[in-house]
Amino acid sequence: MIRKISILLTVVLIAGCIASCLMLVSCNKPLSSENGLFNAETGSPAIGKIDTDGSKPDSYYTSSKQGVTIGKYLETPYGTYYCSFEGYLYYSEKGNTKYIRLCNKPDCAHNSEDCNSYIHSSPIGYYDDKIYYKIWNSIYCLDMDGNNHMMVKRLYEGYDSNFGYFHNGYYYYIITKSGIPGAIGNDDNNFYRVKVDDDSKPEIVLTNDAILHLSFFTIAEDNIYIIESILNNYLFKTLYSYSTVSKSWSKLTDAWGGPGTYYINDDTGYCYINNKGFYEIDIDTKQMKQMKALKFENEGICSALYYPDYIYLIHYTNEPFDYLNQILYIYDWDYNLIDSVEFDKVYGTGGFVGDVDGYIIFTSNFDVKPDYYIDKSEIGTGNLMFHKIED
Repeated sequence: MIRKISILLTVVLIAGCIASCLMLVSCNKPLSSENGLFNAETGSPAIGKIDTDGSKPDSYYTSSKQGVTIGKYLETPYGTYYCSFEGYLYYSEKGNTKYIRLCNKPDCAHNSEDCNSYIHSSPIGYYDDKIYYKIWNSIYCLDMDGNNHMMVKRLYEGYDSNFGYFHNGYYYYIITKSGIPGAIGNDDNNFYRVKVDDDSKPEIVLTNDAILHLSFFTIAEDNIYIIESILNNYLFKTLYSYSTVSKSWSKLTDAWGGPGTYYINDDTGYCYINNKGFYEIDIDTKQMKQMKALKFENEGICSALYYPDYIYLIHYTNEPFDYLNQILYIYDWDYNLIDSVEFDKVYGTGGFVGDVDGYIIFTSNFDVKPDYYIDKSEIGTGNLMFHKIED
């Protein structure tokens, strides 16, 4: 059971990467038409900077965020952007307001690959007033209003795929045979990065056989954290750290949580281990401690998402695993349960998308745009509910 759950969660986490590898397959299925972002007569842009006081540092916007939609949902000084699993780039001014496809082409129905908003199911990143995305082995960029798509650079020659995401002006990645990290047949044990806004070539950051079994990775400050799958062990992962400054490699623990259940800052790692509870690890001492035991009668599977205001634990209750029935539990950083609410609006695959200022964003299906939100001011009031994002 645990093995099936682990595989299913990993598949969803990398679904967008796999979809981008299938870029030659038509995605021209009919979709509802939506208005573009621009006045059709004047062509004047409807997008401008929202955070004009500079209250949030650039690193806040350029760092990759957590969640099943990692690398798919961006908060920027201009608003929020979401790349659906069907490959369309959406824009919303405040995250909980109407999402529209990022296209201003005249007479475009916004439902085919010819639409300016279609970028394949690519990871997206923000840096220096540009949106960056990746198709196969090339990096592209576009203006914040959806104009001026252009190829920035090719990462490598050949037909191998890659898995990665954008972070602070770089694209970090591994080269794979199928777009799936840890898959049998992967034979490149290098971890790469490339600057997105110049003509520099990719560089090898580190070389280690753990890359061949990589389940996921994350970056905090000057450190890269590698999550390695353990053969025949589907509950725990191995956690390694690599310093890009000292070039030191260190094994931290063999009892780490899997994809979608952890967060690491510069000195502490946080994770949830399924049906065991919340844990923390001191990065310097490598000491790991259970902070709160937690066991569900219906085991299911959980995602744990760590954000500045709250920790979100999402319990998927169905067995066998699917996304149709979810309960969101909201904890403070002392692991006290503050509130909970059921999300029963999923069809297919959907759920948590992101946390933007005063709102928690959900979608009923990752193939399309976000369509529900929680107002965080309602947490703990007894009136917590999902609100519909109106068109």
